[in-house]
Order: sequence, then C-alpha cells, then structure tokens
Amino acid sequence: GLVGMGILGNSIWGLGFAIVDARRRKLMKRIIATPMPRHHYLLSFLLWRVLLLGFEVALPVAFGVLVFGVPLRGSLLQLAGLCLLGSLSFSALGLLIASRAKTIEAVSGIMNIVMMPMWILSGVFFSSQRFPDAIQPVIRVLPLTSLIDALRANMLQGVGAGQLLPQVAAMGACLVVCFSTALWLFRWR
Repeated sequence: GLVGMGILGNSIWGLGFAIVDARRRKLMKRIIATPMPRHHYLLSFLLWRVLLLGFEVALPVAFGVLVFGVPLRGSLLQLAGLCLLGSLSFSALGLLIASRAKTIEAVSGIMNIVMMPMWILSGVFFSSQRFPDAIQPVIRVLPLTSLIDALRANMLQGVGAGQLLPQVAAMGACLVVCFSTALWLFRWR
C-alpha cells in the first residue's frame, strides 16, 4: 500500500508542481519559442519519473523485506513492470491536473482533491473491502486500487501476469485517457 501511495504521490506532485511552476515563471513561453518539439518537453518529465522510480520503489520494498519479512513471491521483472505502468498512469494524471492550472495553490488543491479519495478508499492503510458494497464499484475504478491490488498479488501471492490483466488494463486505460485528455487541454502559456 505504501509503495503504491509513494508512486502516486511522487508522480502527481513531481509533475504537477514542476509544470505549473514553469508556467508561472513564464518558462513555457520560452520553451515553445525554441525548435524543440513540445512533446519532447512533456516526455522529459515522464523520463525523469522513470529514473526516480527505481529508488522510490526499491528502498521501501527492500526495507519491507529486510526489516518486516515481507515476502517477494512474484517475479521482480513483473513487479518492476507494474510499478512502471503505475508511475506512467499517475504521471499522466499529474499532467492532466497541471494542464490548465496557473498557480501553485490551484494545482495543490486539485491534486489533494484527486489523491485524498484514493488514499482513503484504495486500501493504502486498511482494506478497501471494509467499505460498504454501494461504493465498491467506485473503489474498483480508482487507478491506485488497481496498482495496490496488483502489487500485493505479485509480492504476497506470486500471481502470474495473466491473472493481473484487469488491473493492468485499468492502469493502461487511466494512462491513455489522462494523457490524451491532458494533451488536448494543455495550456502552454
């Protein structure tokens, strides 16, 4: 749960703040005046997230294994793939959140509104199964729920990739929908 929450928070906050700060300081105007394609600028944020992902996942997983005896029953390659997909999905969500905001205060509020329900409902601190049946469909569509369920199934139960297709599909759908919507709404000035 904490690994998933870390991926969510670092992806959304890291992208959202950096983009809005660049917009606030009028750096976006300078960037669009350069010959660099605009999508390269946005892809640079995603590549930076991927570079940091190894550290933000390896440290808590290693700590959990060494200190608390958390089992690693699944494939490490599969675990890395799930973390990468989750990070890209949440980075796309962060890009969507930052696509129109002009101030740090605005993007901070929007990020909290988006992340708080996921922290509470997705099973980070306690089981999402304990919530009433009426809100279980809402919980199932949250991308953090998909990531946490997939990480737990991989690490604790050693579940194969075929059994994780619903979670992978949900995170992939979040990635595609959020990224394409963010590109459509993105304000460069």
